Amino acid sequence: MTDARQPGFDEAIDYLVKRTRPDPRPTGFDEDDLVDASDDPGIVPRKPYPDEILDALAILRLCRAVEDTGDQPLSPARGLLTTIVARTWEDRKRLAKVIPELSSAQSAVTILTEEPPDRNRNASDFIKKLEGMLELGRRTIAILSTPEGLSAPLAILETARVIVPPLNARMLTLMLEYLYPGADIQVPLTDLQIARLPPLAFGPAFVSEDVENAIAHLRHLGMRPVATTTGPTLDDVHGQPEAVGVLRQVVRDLEAWRAGKIRWAEVTRSFLLYGPPGTGKTLLAHALAGSAGIGFVKTSYSDCQRAGHQGDMLRELNAAADRAITGAPAAFFVDEIDSFYARDMSSNGYVIGVVNGLLTLLDRLSATEGVVLIAATNDPKRVDPAVIRSGRFDRHIRVSAPNRAGIRAMLEAALR
Repeated sequence: MTDARQPGFDEAIDYLVKRTRPDPRPTGFDEDDLVDASDDPGIVPRKPYPDEILDALAILRLCRAVEDTGDQPLSPARGLLTTIVARTWEDRKRLAKVIPELSSAQSAVTILTEEPPDRNRNASDFIKKLEGMLELGRRTIAILSTPEGLSAPLAILETARVIVPPLNARMLTLMLEYLYPGADIQVPLTDLQIARLPPLAFGPAFVSEDVENAIAHLRHLGMRPVATTTGPTLDDVHGQPEAVGVLRQVVRDLEAWRAGKIRWAEVTRSFLLYGPPGTGKTLLAHALAGSAGIGFVKTSYSDCQRAGHQGDMLRELNAAADRAITGAPAAFFVDEIDSFYARDMSSNGYVIGVVNGLLTLLDRLSATEGVVLIAATNDPKRVDPAVIRSGRFDRHIRVSAPNRAGIRAMLEAALR
């Protein structure tokens, strides 16, 4: 039996119990006919519907994220804002439905949900509505697809941000153990496979006649090909045998971690790629994500600096990190990290503040299970030592110009 002390497990089960408890009142009843289902052994709760189970799993996912924040984001103060980041429209709808059911949610809270762009809704209308609620002093929760959806005035009023993680094997195991009590559940899917399957795919496992059929359905899902990151893989990188060898080991470690064979702490997960321009550092980072079948989030000093002043730049940098955390497992790549400069090279408060913000962000990413951190630089001496020290970037890999064999391999691949 899996340890049920997962944040949100009790709340998820309470949600299901409330919906599956039978109504003991027959047609034409009067008050004297009322019975308590808990006192009548002849009244058996019905089995939950798949949609109700997915609601309960949404509660489990949300409560896990709320636990990680260390505060009470579902009860914002008057005139202040909590943002909940959920990638899919289905997740956002489901969260808006279940949040009012949670005891930790403020009863007077206003919940606004960002709709998908294909619904022909104007994004500015959503922002205006959100601003209007806050101007009225409402306790407000905004459920967004990405934190970049907030305007600058709204970001000032944001007091908590919750990034909802994808469904994983442990959560699925907990729910199956509830549905099939006494069974020894071994989910035959990795976290990556589960995260990339649509919720509807799990429905048959929730309503199977017995646990054997439920597991057989999950095993069938695991036999289907899982979509991976589009783009290059390590097979497309030539002339960099040392770097490719190191990154192939990372791919193997990630697969072992997904299968539960090793802990995340055992995965080497932070790399600084350094060497002359044009040697393929960006390609290597992208190829790692492609070979591992994980998401790829890229940013750089220039990408963030275009946002404007220091506050806007740091917000853009953190938004990129949020995308990697939301999409974990994922690779987060900072290109040209030397552009952030070393703090002892400048007395400019802007530069110092940005580097300090970068350090905080790197620590947050390093503490996030499922995020591989990669940076590239032409000149590591220009990078602040605190940025690239061990603990932030554990492995430094030199990427040199390709040798003759590498050039031949490139040409052969191109001419093939």
